[in-house]
Amino acid sequence: MNYENIIVEKEENIATVILNRPEQRNALSRALREEFKDFIANLSDDTNAVIVTGAGPAFCAGMDLKEPVGHNEGKEQWGFFKQLFKCETIFIAALNGPTVGAGNTLLAACDLAVAEPTANLALPQIRHGIYGGVAAGMLHLALPKKVIAEMALTGLPLPAERARELGLINAVSEPGECLNMAKTLAKRIAGFDRPVLNTAKHVIQNVPHNDADREAALKEVRLGQLLNFPITPDQVIDTEYGGNRSK
Repeated sequence: MNYENIIVEKEENIATVILNRPEQRNALSRALREEFKDFIANLSDDTNAVIVTGAGPAFCAGMDLKEPVGHNEGKEQWGFFKQLFKCETIFIAALNGPTVGAGNTLLAACDLAVAEPTANLALPQIRHGIYGGVAAGMLHLALPKKVIAEMALTGLPLPAERARELGLINAVSEPGECLNMAKTLAKRIAGFDRPVLNTAKHVIQNVPHNDADREAALKEVRLGQLLNFPITPDQVIDTEYGGNRSK
């Protein structure tokens, strides 16, 4: 498929997706979402990491509010982010500039994120009489409730450094170095075996928050799943005692 709204660059086992609507501050139009979904659906097995960034001065302005809202618009939008969130490949967001509305959902759906020092994150929909439910919903996976409330109820932006302190992004780069930082991170990650990366991502995303459920889930994790080699029964992780189960 020939893409018009995204640019895809490939270097060995790393792909970079550039949201390519700079005049619209890379708003997520239906056409852009369809192209992105096609990219995800056709990711090659030799792609271990994907960097997502924006063309021009902004990362993403959220949904394209100039497009009329369709009957199943919210469901389709959520499906787009779920497809990204559930993709086995590791995604790294490189925030080259402001991230607005559903652009934060795109950020939250990525596994890792780095940002320019001038980048900021905002949920300004309340200024327009809208509550950004899709964006705020995904941010609940990464931010405390009161931080989301502050963003959603005031419309004020969250600076990159504050987002790093809260754990929404991993690092703030030197000016102009965000993409290079993301590439360095991607190269390190992409050097590991794909099955191990897939398992690690699955465990990170799916370990429950509830203590009892988390304990049960972790008991099912075997060292061999993570380290990719055969193990003996005595090497099963026993979280109850904080070490390997003795026979």
